[in-house]
Amino acid sequence: MKPPASRPTIQPHQERAVAAEAEQQLSLTAALGLAEEPQPAPEPGPTRPRSRQRQAAPAAPPAATTASSSPDSDLPPWHHHSLVAPEQLTPMLRHYVELKAAHPDRVLLYRLGDFFECFFEDAITLSRLLELTLTGKEGGKAVGRVPMAGIPHHAAERYCAELVRRGLSVALCDQLESTPAKGELLKRGITRVLTPGTVLEEGLLAARLNNWLCAVVMEGACWGLAVADVSTGEFRVTERTGSAGLHQELLQVEAAEVLWPGNTASASAGPCPTWCPEALRLTPLPRTPFEAPEASATLKQRFGLASLDGLGLGEAPLALRAAGGLVAYLDDTSRARVPLDPPTTWQAGDQLVLDAATRRNLELTKTQLGGSVHGSLLWALDRTHTAMGGRCLRRWLQAPLVERPAILERQGGVSELVADRGLRLTLRRLLRPMGDLERLAGRAGAGSASARDLVALADGLERLPQLAAQLTNATSAPLQALARPWPELESLAGELRHALLDTPPLSLTEGGLFHDGVDPALDELRNQLDDQDTWLAQQESEERRLSGLSSLKLQYHRTFGYFLAVSKAKAAAVPEHWIRRQTLANEERFVTPALRNREGAIQQLKARAAQREYELFCGLRIQVGEQAAAIRTAARLVAELDALGALAEVAATSGYCCPEITDPAGPEARLLQIEAGRHPVVEQLLVEEPFTANSVVLGAIPEAAPRPDLIILTGPNASGKSCYLRQTGLLQLMAQMGSWIPATSARLGIADRLFTRVGAGDDLAAGQSTFMVEMAETANILHHASERSLVLLDEIGRGTATFDGLSIAWAVAEHLATPAERGGIGARSIFATHYHELNALAGQLANVANAQVLVQETGDALIFLHQVAPGGASRSYGIEAARLAGVPAAVVLRARQVLGRIEANSVVQVNQDEPSGADGALAA
Repeated sequence: MKPPASRPTIQPHQERAVAAEAEQQLSLTAALGLAEEPQPAPEPGPTRPRSRQRQAAPAAPPAATTASSSPDSDLPPWHHHSLVAPEQLTPMLRHYVELKAAHPDRVLLYRLGDFFECFFEDAITLSRLLELTLTGKEGGKAVGRVPMAGIPHHAAERYCAELVRRGLSVALCDQLESTPAKGELLKRGITRVLTPGTVLEEGLLAARLNNWLCAVVMEGACWGLAVADVSTGEFRVTERTGSAGLHQELLQVEAAEVLWPGNTASASAGPCPTWCPEALRLTPLPRTPFEAPEASATLKQRFGLASLDGLGLGEAPLALRAAGGLVAYLDDTSRARVPLDPPTTWQAGDQLVLDAATRRNLELTKTQLGGSVHGSLLWALDRTHTAMGGRCLRRWLQAPLVERPAILERQGGVSELVADRGLRLTLRRLLRPMGDLERLAGRAGAGSASARDLVALADGLERLPQLAAQLTNATSAPLQALARPWPELESLAGELRHALLDTPPLSLTEGGLFHDGVDPALDELRNQLDDQDTWLAQQESEERRLSGLSSLKLQYHRTFGYFLAVSKAKAAAVPEHWIRRQTLANEERFVTPALRNREGAIQQLKARAAQREYELFCGLRIQVGEQAAAIRTAARLVAELDALGALAEVAATSGYCCPEITDPAGPEARLLQIEAGRHPVVEQLLVEEPFTANSVVLGAIPEAAPRPDLIILTGPNASGKSCYLRQTGLLQLMAQMGSWIPATSARLGIADRLFTRVGAGDDLAAGQSTFMVEMAETANILHHASERSLVLLDEIGRGTATFDGLSIAWAVAEHLATPAERGGIGARSIFATHYHELNALAGQLANVANAQVLVQETGDALIFLHQVAPGGASRSYGIEAARLAGVPAAVVLRARQVLGRIEANSVVQVNQDEPSGADGALAA
């Protein structure tokens, strides 16, 4: 995000002018009826019919009463609010410090006139992060000037979005009245708390990303996790053991904020717990809301339940506590009750298990280099038209299914849309203009939706009957789910259409929201305003006649009200009863006694009409909020339809096939057979040449035709081995998410876990070298893989000495291929390596096969064919690859000489007496 422009520094002599201008603006605000207290509606009199016109912990006590800033420090005096005694401050700053003490870990934005200002440490933070000018404000006679920085109030959302994106929480203190009582400060209070996990505003959220708020409760090795997206209402909980599993879950959901019941004072200063990824924002909270009695009471009150047994949390006490603490935090930070679904539980085996390394290596949602969506699997598959459809597709991709009926049901929806091109295109045309119904309903329920939000909601709800009509003859379950009537939502859409203008203004307090004929009281006020407009037109004509100035115009200015405008040249000829109001460079502005007297009545009518429209809108918004659950139910079905349509569009236009999912209880439960498979991302990135398709068969059946459990894949560098590994993993994942896959045919068994170990990388912050990271990921695979897992390994053992690395690679491959009943794993695996000695495994274990990536040598040229064929390679062509990369010729020549000597004098042979590998020996 581009850093926002700095606000010009306000000098002391300018502050009085700013304050005077703010007072004048507040007076006008009162006249326009923007105060919080609603005015009573006028008594409806005889109405003329109007025609519709379509279109956290307290801060520490102050430690000093003098500005403490050492000569070596670059911090300004009074760089923290605790350094000054509150009684020495001005009343306004004293109030600021009181609010800051109640929100010590949040940036406090305090409304002063047209700006939100920060003071003390928040001013320093704001000026540094947003590149604003750090100014000062008089804090009192004994204090002097204190640091100050601020942002324009009309741009608060943009600046707050940047602060939240950087992981900060913001407390907005706004004005609660338009004019202060005599001798009193203007009343102000906290109106909104923005934290990374609780934001609802459209400008603060990524449209196609869920914004997850998490809460964690730890007890020994057990943990409970609650996950909620406040903007969409989704709410899930789980309870398990092992901190490593919690770490993986938090990485998977990419939580915006993680709540944790700990000592807030020590937790803020202490190191991040090992179970929390360092990239996530951890918010320590008091323990009380996370205790079982308080958590239970909170959940019962929120969902109107007498007992929590129906939620299925009786066997998950830690998950219950996490859910209760999350809801309590949400209630504490939100000004209104945000609609939230009752929590549902999920377990580790409910989806295909993908650890963080696998997600990173397969580049599911972002690339390893640069973290861009472009080039990821999500980029290749996402043809959705709506934001909620995009989020749905992302969730499917991150959590593939493991139950065959669910996979076949989703696959059936994709297949039906692939087969019926006309239906697919019609549905996608209807979906294209739909708004984000999930989040629109959430904002309405939270009382923060604008008039334009409700109009967008009506647009979307009006399309539900059209979608249902198109799906009347659908045969697959996902499509049939939306082919139903929605009478309540259709009625709501009609009411919104009847009431609101098609293009209402952004402001809710200045009128112009509703059609004529919606409310008799509003119609009467508008009739009176029409009468006043008629009088103004007559007054303009009359004054033009009296003055003889044909160019005279009666105009209105928001600040100066109504006036008569004439040019400078004709200002001397105005009538005597005109009163000069303002002089500009090219014109003079006047008022008349009659115009001045009538102006007050007009302003009062406008204020009463605007106030009445605001009251009507609030009632309409509440009505929509009451239907939030029903709207979200429909929205999720629409999102699934959009995701199915996207998968069908890719499949139909890219030559995909429908994979056959084998019976998990049948003899081919472990089969992985793909004919002419293609990498779904790489083939879209290739422009000048077609992608080379390759087949793969895994999953041994001793009684039938033998198929390998382990493929040893050899070949040159940059020949496509890593691409082949990733391609196999992505096609298995796509099949289990219910998608078609890029291949001519496929028969796949369901995997319980998918592991990949591809590429090199270190973790210097954790003190781990490249080899240690490689070994840690390998160890995780060997500890958790089963015979139903799919394991894809690339270059295991390359980060250490040759014989050490070869020994490790041999042992790992052997352990993966050996059946579980003989002490191994028996997982379906592809092992890419430059250790050609591993080809000997195929002669020692019946379920191991060799494969190689073919190359063609033409003189000094080396042509990569990217074709995988049976048999093991005897050369890696590393020196040729170095030459192609530009290594100096002398170095290449010397490398060939050294290689010849090594090959002539080195022999590596592995003797294995037992198939399990227990007595194998490595001899050189």
